[in-house]
Amino acid sequence: MRRLHRGILPLMACTLATATVQAAGSAPASETILPPQLTVNTDAQSYRRIRIEVEVVPDVRIAGHEIWFADQDFHSTRGARLHSTIPVGEVSSLARGPAGVAHDECWSGGQPIHRDAAGGPVLDAFARHWSCALSGMVPGREQWIAVIPVDALGAALIDPSALRPVAARTNAPDQRPPPPDTRPILFTLAAILLSGIVLLAQLRRRDLRAGRNRTRNAHLYVAPALLMLATLTLYPILYGIWLAFTDADQSRLGDESWVGLANFGVAFAGPGMWRMALFTLVWTLANVASHVVLGLALALALNHRPLAGRTIYRTLLLLPWAIPGYISVLAWNGMLQPDGLINGILGTGIEFLAGASSAQATVILVNIWLGVPFMMMVFGGALQGIPLDMFEAARIDGVSQWRQFRHLTLPNLKNTLVPVSLLGFIWTFNMFNTIYLMTGGNPHVGFGEPGATDILVTHIFATAFEYGQYGLAAAGSVLVFLMLIGFSWAYLSRTRATEAAT
Repeated sequence: MRRLHRGILPLMACTLATATVQAAGSAPASETILPPQLTVNTDAQSYRRIRIEVEVVPDVRIAGHEIWFADQDFHSTRGARLHSTIPVGEVSSLARGPAGVAHDECWSGGQPIHRDAAGGPVLDAFARHWSCALSGMVPGREQWIAVIPVDALGAALIDPSALRPVAARTNAPDQRPPPPDTRPILFTLAAILLSGIVLLAQLRRRDLRAGRNRTRNAHLYVAPALLMLATLTLYPILYGIWLAFTDADQSRLGDESWVGLANFGVAFAGPGMWRMALFTLVWTLANVASHVVLGLALALALNHRPLAGRTIYRTLLLLPWAIPGYISVLAWNGMLQPDGLINGILGTGIEFLAGASSAQATVILVNIWLGVPFMMMVFGGALQGIPLDMFEAARIDGVSQWRQFRHLTLPNLKNTLVPVSLLGFIWTFNMFNTIYLMTGGNPHVGFGEPGATDILVTHIFATAFEYGQYGLAAAGSVLVFLMLIGFSWAYLSRTRATEAAT
């Protein structure tokens, strides 16, 4: 069972509140809990959102409500997907959250739902009616939705096999604004091209003054590539930065308004953002460290002269890198299913991707498997460029293998190790396909929060293309860009990798 949001009250607190809740007209704890009455508000539908209205009978045993959905009618959660979990608890000390903080919005008593200190929603234990606008729904496609009350341990309080899902759909089309004024775009592109031409002309002038006449046509040759690169790279970056300060979404793209730093505030304070940032850091460091250590170890083993069959070993170890990454990830996804190859070999039924911790460990291990061959080849090429004379002299002098590695091999690999590990950090930080194809960011953690295996780049993708909040996604992209620039500068300064070039 997927875990509930940490805002759910403990069972002890629920037990102490039994008498109070019953006095307010709730069902006694000994009675059977009545299934929630679910209806669809067809007048409040919007693009990719379905608004549901839920009537419940308060009960002290209810610690949360799970919202399940599927593309067809279902009578068991096995045929559906968990959309959200809304905790139930004491809200007297909580404030009602502002609209627009989470991707999925809910209301109780006609007002935005209460939220805890972490930004997670908490439904009043006495509330008999609440509603939610469920995001991520495909327009024009029928969706079947059901609500299941659960206890503090996440166990269903009604028989899931007796579910009666409600059919709903949103036919609201994507609201396209009138064609925007393209003059600012043309002006920006013209400014970029003009700046590139002026830069090339100035460089050519400096070459002529310095007497470098043999390179007078070099700038003309590189001009087309440089100008196209500046136009196709610089303009999207500038446009993305501009969107980060606007309220652009699927209904206002091209007609957005300036909102200043509001998007950055949401990006920092949104529910589950710091948890996702921590996992992004763990994901990146674990992968890069494993890639470097295992890749270097394999390269050293394959570079060992007495080793027979090195070509065969090198070819076999290169296979994970030679196969297209998306095929490898999909293959691992299938093998790790409860009825997949791994469980078939072990004779078990482990759900590797169901729990938060197990899913996180699994995606890290799969990405390590994908990235080690590249590092092995890079370090293998660098090792072959190190002169063998110094190692022979060290062996004659009785220097141990470990001291040879520490004082001879590593210093000679620095010019390769530093830039490769930096590139590995940047690539892994922005690694999208492994997590997207393995888990899609799941399993679910909390209402309106990123999934347990989401990293910054997968969450930014979902924010833009599933929730349609382009301004917020652009703000996240700018933050990622600034973080990587800061890390790269600090790393290169610390390692002094560019001293030889200066």
